Amino acid sequence: MSGIVGYGAWIPFLRIDVKTIWEVWGNKSWGQIQACSLTERAVLQPSEDSLTLAVGAAKRAMEHAAKSGKLEIGATYFGSCTNPYDTRGAVAIVEDALGLEGDMYSADVQFGGKSGTSAMQIGHAMVKSDMVKQALCVGADTINRHSEPGRFSEYAASAAGVAVIIGEDNAIADIIATKSYSSELADFFRLEGERYISDQGNGGKPYPCMEIGYIEHMQKAAELLMKDQIMAPGDFDYVVFQQPNGKLPYIIGERLGFTEEQIKPGVIANEIGDCGSASALLGLANVLDHAVSGNKILLVSYGFGAGADAFILKTTDLLQKQKPQYTIRQLLDNKSLVDYPKAIRYEYKYAQEPGPLYL
Repeated sequence: MSGIVGYGAWIPFLRIDVKTIWEVWGNKSWGQIQACSLTERAVLQPSEDSLTLAVGAAKRAMEHAAKSGKLEIGATYFGSCTNPYDTRGAVAIVEDALGLEGDMYSADVQFGGKSGTSAMQIGHAMVKSDMVKQALCVGADTINRHSEPGRFSEYAASAAGVAVIIGEDNAIADIIATKSYSSELADFFRLEGERYISDQGNGGKPYPCMEIGYIEHMQKAAELLMKDQIMAPGDFDYVVFQQPNGKLPYIIGERLGFTEEQIKPGVIANEIGDCGSASALLGLANVLDHAVSGNKILLVSYGFGAGADAFILKTTDLLQKQKPQYTIRQLLDNKSLVDYPKAIRYEYKYAQEPGPLYL
């Protein structure tokens, strides 16, 4: 059985209250913002990007996994749709920063917001095939740096990194099964040479209108996986969804037949916003922080233009004995609020070239 032997997360320290953004633009009614269940989002410091978030999360995952056994990482997969480089790989930078040897399998994974779970699927397959003992799988994104000022998406656009180490021995959560569903859909995209993610494929409509993208793909992936495993919503203790905002996980969850009690522990976007490839994994990490042995978890992610991934996990006895140093709650609470001018200055949204910023 292949499973998660360690996990870790990194959330930027700086945050902004979404009402501060609304007071600048007023481009939607405040009621529409509240309907999406959004309160704060992360703000990047000038030196932060998806690579630094990935490295921070991976270090914590490695420390967590090392508590129960030897680290034997033989593969690294970095999932992101906001790689700071257009024409070079990023995974080797992550490996070098972590001090990992060069003799390993590695690749960048780019499937929109489900890049992190796609990296998990690859790592899971590598471990199951006995090609490696352990695989480090990371999902990290900086959606905020790639969200245009004045667009509706700016209220949710956030950043974070989550890493999981997949292995056969000393798993805290076994991966029972996984499934994907995909079809071509240009709901959100970023063309070569463009900085900002476009929502023109979605008609410029707010997130609750993502019926044919987010809802349809995740529903089909979840239903196919539950059918394969002869399971129903009532068989799970928790369900975790991709979360562009704090409202959508409840909409898709109720559509599939899950209760609020099953959904709520995995929802963190209401406090931190849309973290892209780290989104569903942050919810999973929060659930693992509170789960007990024998809990069954359904995890479903979505990536714009890429479809959905679904996983069924079951926690083991080791979970309660081996908790990470920092819980998601601690990371969410460790913050400092900034105003809107400082947020867009730090995220280089004024007309300037990225470089040293003297504070």
